[in-house]
Amino acid sequence: MWHRTRQWLRRLVDNRSAIRRDIRLSLTHAADIPRMVWPLGREPGIRSELSWSSYASRGDALLSLAQLLVPATRESVSQGTLVCHPSRATREITSSRWFFINGMGTAAPVAILNASEIARLFQRPVHLIHTPTWGLVRDVAESITARTLRKDGKLSRPALNILVEALEKNDQVVLVCHSQGTIVASYIVRKLLRNPHARPLVKKLEIYCIGGVADSLEIDPQLTLAAGHPVPYVEHFANGRDYLAQIGILSHLDSTAGKVYCLADRPGHLLNEHYLPAIARGDFCQRRSRLYGYVRGREPGPKGALSVATREMGAHG
Repeated sequence: MWHRTRQWLRRLVDNRSAIRRDIRLSLTHAADIPRMVWPLGREPGIRSELSWSSYASRGDALLSLAQLLVPATRESVSQGTLVCHPSRATREITSSRWFFINGMGTAAPVAILNASEIARLFQRPVHLIHTPTWGLVRDVAESITARTLRKDGKLSRPALNILVEALEKNDQVVLVCHSQGTIVASYIVRKLLRNPHARPLVKKLEIYCIGGVADSLEIDPQLTLAAGHPVPYVEHFANGRDYLAQIGILSHLDSTAGKVYCLADRPGHLLNEHYLPAIARGDFCQRRSRLYGYVRGREPGPKGALSVATREMGAHG
């Protein structure tokens, strides 16, 4: 017990500047906390996380709410095994594999709903890597521990092995992550780039961060130079009035690799309700991002946005 206490005290001392930074950011942007779930009904063509009709049953909707409010240890419903297919029959391209990692407070029905909407909009099978919610309060604590105190815990370990296997077997791996999922992705990238076996495979990896909470994400300069494009390739999408994006990606542009697309005055943090429709329309990027090139089953081409290695902050009203 004393040993663990000393470890935590040491971690608090070593990361005291990050703790002060995150407290300051949290208070500075606190006025936008209510806008995380607002407005509602702006996107009538999407299956919103807050609509009863989006779920297979009212029981699923109530279960999602209960898991959000009640703290408890829960198991993941899918470690890449559950595949959400688009409504139209689409055969998965054997050389490509898409994954989705959900954000905090996400029960299984919500994670499946998110992955299903990604599959529908991009017309590709999406493999769900579900990080179960242990209750919103505990999820926030896990995120603070991982981001501010630099203690990974159990967040990235299962997903790392899944992605290594996918990179070994496919020519391209696409990882879409939301909210807390971007913290998971940042740890995965660090571990991949430090693994001598996995490092050469990272050139196949594309990461798309939505409403990102992570405070950093790195690319490899040597692999980038050799490949002629960022390795891994990264894009970020953020609503300017999204509280978690404000204390995440939008406050850490200098330590985060990848192009950043932002709608400056747009609120909301929910993936389906506040992000996916605007991404699919190209609102964030004026139809220039690589992720937009995949919408409705399209392919952005071998070059596309890959050849651009500079950061970009786009603010389109």
